[in-house]
Amino acid sequence: MAFVYLLCDSGQDNTYKIGVTRGKIEKRINQLQTGNSNEIYLVDFYETKYPFFLERWLHMKFCPQQKLNEWFVLCDEDVFKFKENCCAIEENAIALEGNPFAQKLLK
Repeated sequence: MAFVYLLCDSGQDNTYKIGVTRGKIEKRINQLQTGNSNEIYLVDFYETKYPFFLERWLHMKFCPQQKLNEWFVLCDEDVFKFKENCCAIEENAIALEGNPFAQKLLK
């Protein structure tokens, strides 16, 4: 299992990173914190068998709000519904499990 996480940059209003780690989220935060003068903290996370599938879909969903790379400007509702969105996307991944043409998408 792995995690899709939502991190916040304390120095920038409504700026969030949507990312993935197969390890501990705290370790990933420490890696990202190096070189960043603003505190980065965990807002939410979702444990899943399909982390990269979820991450890609979340990045596509919030593409219009993309600030830079994996950083997005999100409203309160987007943040509040993070797990709900992850759950819905994971349901799609589960539905694709048996489809041989979808196997590359699920990795």
